[in-house]
Amino acid sequence: MREMHFFGRAGELESLEDAFYSQRAEMAIIYGSRRVGKTALIQKFCQGKNVFFYTARAWKDPYQLEQFSQAVGKFCCNPNQRFLDWAGAFKALASGDSANRKVIVIDEFQYIAKERPSILSELQVLWDEELSQQNILLILCGSAVSFIAKEVLGEKNPLYGRAGTIMKVRPLPFQTVAEFVPSYSADDIFRGYASLGGIPYFWQGLDPRRSMTENLAANLLRANGFLNDEAQSVLRQEFRDPATYNAILQSIAFGATSRSEIAQKSLVDSRTLSKYLAVLEDMDFVKKEFSVFSGPGDLGNASRGLYRIADPYIKFWFRFLTNNPTLIMTRKEALSEWEAGVEPSFAEFASEAFEEVCKQYLMRLGLAGKLPLRLAYFGRWWKDSTEIDLVGADHNRQHCLLGECKYRNQKIGVKVLRSLQAKCSQLPVADGATFDFWIFSSSGFEDALLKMASKDPCVHLVGMDELLH
Repeated sequence: MREMHFFGRAGELESLEDAFYSQRAEMAIIYGSRRVGKTALIQKFCQGKNVFFYTARAWKDPYQLEQFSQAVGKFCCNPNQRFLDWAGAFKALASGDSANRKVIVIDEFQYIAKERPSILSELQVLWDEELSQQNILLILCGSAVSFIAKEVLGEKNPLYGRAGTIMKVRPLPFQTVAEFVPSYSADDIFRGYASLGGIPYFWQGLDPRRSMTENLAANLLRANGFLNDEAQSVLRQEFRDPATYNAILQSIAFGATSRSEIAQKSLVDSRTLSKYLAVLEDMDFVKKEFSVFSGPGDLGNASRGLYRIADPYIKFWFRFLTNNPTLIMTRKEALSEWEAGVEPSFAEFASEAFEEVCKQYLMRLGLAGKLPLRLAYFGRWWKDSTEIDLVGADHNRQHCLLGECKYRNQKIGVKVLRSLQAKCSQLPVADGATFDFWIFSSSGFEDALLKMASKDPCVHLVGMDELLH
């Protein structure tokens, strides 16, 4: 694998720098899914600082303590030093020159906490009585998303309220992953994003000497491709028996969105489905969407809302790989399989990712103050058989935007705009509301629509290249 590169994460780095330059001891808890770039983020932040960095493993507690002791002793210039308990090791680690701020990083912290649940209470006592008086920044980092959220950050747990910085590291947006592959076209980068999502590790594995399709086919479809079994590896790590979760994810990948559809297609009892879906939501495998302008009654109703797979790579795996019995070993075989088994339905598969990229584009404009309204509502809207890809509105629903996102191999014409305009009357917005219309197209626009947009400042046309800017 080539040299690792680091892009984006400006906000995350800024938050960590704020914690580092605080006038008091600080604790930061950083978590997120595997491969999302947590460790790279922390390493980038730690450059040039006085840092102790320990990565926990899935070891029994006594052996974990022995390894931690060795690392602490080496850091403290006393390699033969050993500790009988975790408290002693942490105290030795935090003591020393108080004038030189120290960063203490415990990566994959969940391995320690799962094997030794009392470590949370021990750390709470240590923090309250001693560590909070030291010139340190303590960073606890973990990839078990649900465990960290519930067992470490939960209100009833010992460390609750101690961390001044709590950071969930999320996948990179489309605009940022493009920096990994600057030689590719916007359309090729999008094809990569629709298949791999925003996981930095996946983008590091692309070979710029080959086309995007060749890269995706080789890495995803070959039996020895480095992403061929990544999805199942993650599920096996998180679940003792992933069969039911596999069935649910596959049903969503093939288009089931409501609870009733998912239960029917996955053959999971509807009475227990909610439990499984809640776990998948907690772990960021799926997300539950509500129509824009949904009220408290809708949000509190477990049967309302629609489900989507949150991670494009997971969606790709369950859509194209889970039922593929072919043992593909060569690049040529992989490319042939892509052209026969993936390409014919790729546009339909990638439509959700295209909506997400368009949404990111409008959010960037909003944050930069380049939209004619301040977004208080933003997302997908649907009612009965009518749907709008993107709807935004200000707090009073007086100023609105409507967006249509078309990922298809043909130019978009006036008909799409007229259809979008016709849906305005169905929206629950203020009387006399004003509308801006945004049409996103991967393949350009017909001349008539271009001419119309040139004369109407409320019509905005955005092509694939513009989505990167």
